[in-house]
Amino acid sequence: MITRRQFMKTSAGAAAAIATHKMWLREAYAQYGVNSPPLQKFVDPMRMVGVDIPLALPDGTTAPITGVAHYTIDIGEFTDTLHSQMPTSLGTPGALTRLWGYRDSANAKPFTHLGGVIVATKNTPIQLTFNNNLPASPIVPVDTTLPGANTGFDHAAVHLHGGFIPWISDGGPFDWWAPNGTSGLSFINNRVLNPANINTNKAEYYYPNTQTDRFMWYHDHAFGITRTNAYSGIASGYVLLGPEEASLVALGVPSAVDLYHPTALPNGGMIYLVFQDKIFVPPAGVPVGYPVAVNAGDLFYPYIYDLALFGALGIPSFGGALLTPLPVPSTVPEMFGDTALVNGTAFPVLEVQPRLYRIRMLNACNSRFLNPRLVATAGTVFPQNAEPNTKAPGPSFIQIGTEGGFLPAPVLVNGTKQLQLLIAPAERADLLVDFTGIAPGTEFILYNDAPGPFPGGAAIFDYNPKNPKTPVSTPGFGPNTRTLMKFRVVAGAGPAMPATISLAGLNDPPIVAQTAGVPIVPVINLAAGTATIGATTYPLRQLTLNEGFDEYGRLAQFIGTNAAVAPGFFGKRYLDPTTENPVKNATEVWQIANLTADSHPIHFHLVNVQILARQAFNPKNFNGFVALQGKPVAPDANELGWKETVRMNPGEVIWVIMKFSLPVIVNSTNAPVDFSAVNNGNVGQVGGLGTPPPSPRTGGNEYVYHCHILEHEEHDMMRPLVVT
Repeated sequence: MITRRQFMKTSAGAAAAIATHKMWLREAYAQYGVNSPPLQKFVDPMRMVGVDIPLALPDGTTAPITGVAHYTIDIGEFTDTLHSQMPTSLGTPGALTRLWGYRDSANAKPFTHLGGVIVATKNTPIQLTFNNNLPASPIVPVDTTLPGANTGFDHAAVHLHGGFIPWISDGGPFDWWAPNGTSGLSFINNRVLNPANINTNKAEYYYPNTQTDRFMWYHDHAFGITRTNAYSGIASGYVLLGPEEASLVALGVPSAVDLYHPTALPNGGMIYLVFQDKIFVPPAGVPVGYPVAVNAGDLFYPYIYDLALFGALGIPSFGGALLTPLPVPSTVPEMFGDTALVNGTAFPVLEVQPRLYRIRMLNACNSRFLNPRLVATAGTVFPQNAEPNTKAPGPSFIQIGTEGGFLPAPVLVNGTKQLQLLIAPAERADLLVDFTGIAPGTEFILYNDAPGPFPGGAAIFDYNPKNPKTPVSTPGFGPNTRTLMKFRVVAGAGPAMPATISLAGLNDPPIVAQTAGVPIVPVINLAAGTATIGATTYPLRQLTLNEGFDEYGRLAQFIGTNAAVAPGFFGKRYLDPTTENPVKNATEVWQIANLTADSHPIHFHLVNVQILARQAFNPKNFNGFVALQGKPVAPDANELGWKETVRMNPGEVIWVIMKFSLPVIVNSTNAPVDFSAVNNGNVGQVGGLGTPPPSPRTGGNEYVYHCHILEHEEHDMMRPLVVT
């Protein structure tokens, strides 16, 4: 990734036009009128996957149609303790937080935040029934002016984020279904995989598990309410194990399922960390007119687009008259919480031994980027022992993988003159950290100072005691977004870092061979619509990331092509006709130009991509032609190999390459299931051998790609991806 300093040097003048109009809005954007109560940091132990956060297990039945192993998972509302001192309306500790989420109902597992983690095996498919038991009323405000949100608040659509999934099980926006059995236009899950469940609260999903070893997650993706459903808690982890894992374990790397807990499993070396930022209702409550009934400790979500803060409304980018009045509740450009959660606990502490650990991180925040690193504490006595000493760094990390699986080679991050670990929303990092030789009693804070929004930032979203823009943040307590959690070294022993770690051959072969530090810039033929790399020519798609204004004049983000839809504007809505419709098994190069002031983590359903290069360009007066500036920049060493969520920076064009293969639905004997007699309700449209029928909505294999800043995704930075 090009650094912020490099960006400023190479394209500061070019980016000024897009940055200036937006950053004054950022600085004016207030703290939503509510801040979380002052929760003391590092008093609660961290919840661990497989111990405090339950795993989901097979239900012991055979899946209909396919005969593979089967799971039964509920989606519903519950309460949980996210901090032991969460104050009630009377100010006393003990408040519970209302949440939505998953649980393994067949094995009577309880509802807990992030519960239902699945551990699957490569080339062993599974099938799942999800029971939608959500109530009709949401637990956070929902803006019904966004497409899809006005049809119901209890919709669910399960997306296995990062999975290589048949389109009927991808869980795209139109794959939603409700407790009363109504469903979206693309929902044919039950008709294909479990006809007995048609028009019920149940939905059937099939996951092939044919990828290499990696850490994925599954979360809600229902049309119009993804951002609020995910914020409410409908998300969990998905660990895929392959033979690649055994190769690493043979070298002395902890196994992905060698789960660690200080008391229950003292010898394990695997730690999963899921980061979120939230706002909690304080004892004083919420402003009059807040659209949802809440108690102290419940989640607060911003609900007003305040003109006193944003200034004049913009002219609708797609034309038409400006609609009035502004809706309440209204979507906001991004949601930045003031309190950090790790594994569902605010500011947890984890005791570790002087040994090697493997840490898999997931940024599950709605909008906040993270650059987590270890630093010493500022003292030994409260409150300074809860504050960071950024001049005293702790152990650095060795990164061995991303959300796309293992890297081609290990990468040192966060040490002196080393690459910074940066994790955008939806990105994951697979890391090694060695506490060997560190004296018991030593403490480290996992620290984050990534600006929000990224990369420009606004001080009002940077909650820490040294920031005068966030006076509610005081030493030793939240709100705080810089101190994520604490590691405390205790007595013990265990393995140290292996002398050598080879990752060669642990991931799928690349489409294009890459060398660290060497950019690959395709030779572009605009007239032919092609991109040539070496001796191979591929189809080229030219795309843009855009910022504009919706029909109410609110700031909004869009993906578009290089063809203008209005003077100087190139964005398209999600519901506009499909423009990205590759042919099955085609390999394409996509050139994407970021015309906005934000970095956008673009997530691709179905495919993983290789980042080839980035280069600054002049977005000023952009007319569809990319005027490149400076020199191309190679992907960071920890972006090599495969990715499915890619950071796209302001004032840059990025080139990525991908192949549009489609998964096959097989049975328990690995034979393709014959769907040749199964249709989708339309005459003449049937499935085939291992292939489900096409989407009744788009006529193809229906996927999407979008920004994973969730407020951007639904307003309206998402486009269909239909493989024909």
